Amino acid sequence: MARPGELFVMARVPEPLGDALLGVLRDAGLDALLGGALYPPRNWHQSLSDLHPPEAREPLRRACAGLAVEGAELRLDRLESAGPEPGRIHWRFVPAGGKSDELARLLTGLRARLHAEGLAARHGHRPHVTISYCARQAIAPLNVPPQPWRIDAIELVEVAGRGADYRYDTVDAWPLRPPATPPPTQLSLLS
Repeated sequence: MARPGELFVMARVPEPLGDALLGVLRDAGLDALLGGALYPPRNWHQSLSDLHPPEAREPLRRACAGLAVEGAELRLDRLESAGPEPGRIHWRFVPAGGKSDELARLLTGLRARLHAEGLAARHGHRPHVTISYCARQAIAPLNVPPQPWRIDAIELVEVAGRGADYRYDTVDAWPLRPPATPPPTQLSLLS
């Protein structure tokens, strides 16, 4: 977990999607298996940048404000786990198909803006929504009904709190461009 005061850019899981993902866990009985290791849905997100120190706040703001890319869609349709030992096992929802071209463009655009502001981007970001870093047991990968998520905004957040109060406080948020719509077809010309 990050330390209080650190900053990063994310797309926060909207409440209806969080409710749907909780329903998937409940239906499979996995919410009970996770118990207190389940992170509060208010913290569920897709990371879009590395962690940065508090003094990077203004360059991060400028980078995000200058980002001009379309949003991205994720189709979360798999629950998987990985980790070294009980109590440190990572559970996450992922798209079985991997990173979409849209998400790749969003990440590339943000990385370029961060670089222009002198901020290093050392890590890539795979598509996923972490629901626990401290599960006691691993699970076999589980295919779940697809849960589409249209990422239409990004947030610069500051890590705050500890323990049960751990959270991401929004510093600022920016909308992303809507998806390009194909030009209308003129069916009457085809007849």
